[in-house]
Amino acid sequence: GGAGPYWAGVVLLTLGVIVYETVGGMRAVAWTDCVQGVMLLVGLAGLLLAVVPTPTHLTELTLAVAAQAPEKVAVPAWEVSRNWLSTLLLIGFSGAVYPHAIQRIYAARDAATLKRAFSVMVFLPLVTTGVMFMVGILAIRELSAGGDADQVMPALLTVWSGRSLLLYLLCVTVITAVVAAVMSTADSVLLSLSSILAKDIVGAALLEGASEERLTRIGKLLSWVVVGVLVIVALSPRVTLWGLTEIKMEILAQVAPLFVLGVTWRRLTTTAASSGMLAGCAIYAGLLLAGLPTVWNVHAGVVGLGVNVAMCVAVTLFAGRLDGGYRA
Repeated sequence: GGAGPYWAGVVLLTLGVIVYETVGGMRAVAWTDCVQGVMLLVGLAGLLLAVVPTPTHLTELTLAVAAQAPEKVAVPAWEVSRNWLSTLLLIGFSGAVYPHAIQRIYAARDAATLKRAFSVMVFLPLVTTGVMFMVGILAIRELSAGGDADQVMPALLTVWSGRSLLLYLLCVTVITAVVAAVMSTADSVLLSLSSILAKDIVGAALLEGASEERLTRIGKLLSWVVVGVLVIVALSPRVTLWGLTEIKMEILAQVAPLFVLGVTWRRLTTTAASSGMLAGCAIYAGLLLAGLPTVWNVHAGVVGLGVNVAMCVAVTLFAGRLDGGYRA
């Protein structure tokens, strides 16, 4: 919200992430996710109950939005609907292969614990996104002057925190949870990346036969190197927070066929999955470089995902025909 210099926030958050990721590893990441999730849910739910306590208040809010911005309650045009459908596909497939979700498989104590966790986690995105949707609707009325999308949440919390001590405490809880959420996302990705670099690249190509302990130390060292480079990049932001989220999801979407098709379609081959992933990434990168983040209001990542799936199917079927021809 502009209360402190941007560079200080980047450096302090990064330092916090790298320290507890290095010290605690996957267990620290899992506990951080759990704590920040509870804080965020309690804080946001409390704010909503305090600001919109009854259905009557929701009715008044809807009428106020309709009077202030009638286009927001009208049936959207096909172009807008197409973009929203693209967003749903993008987040749906990307979220399924999010590092958080996959790491939970390895962090769980046993299969029963994992099943219990997933039985709750499958519904939580609906609750959390529903709360954030309501926050956005409230912002239309509360912040009539408008503003950048990335600044809506800080501005709204600033307005609410001045109304009562309870709202102030809830706002502090939400801000703390949001910071923890950013850190938990970063540490999950960092943990996965350092593991890939240490075990799949250094361990397989340079230090074959190295002990698990040595590879773990190398992974932690590589984490510091990667973070140092990323901090330099982050100090000069060129895109918004939502823009970064879109880029992240569009890249993650290219990994989805590897997991989704790999689990449900036994004929999928390694060559087909790799070819599809490379083709999808190439299409996505090409569209971005050409200045086309969307094609007919469809995200470039979704277009790449379509090419990705088509390539997986085509290469698998073609390889099957070749095998059949050789056997004949």
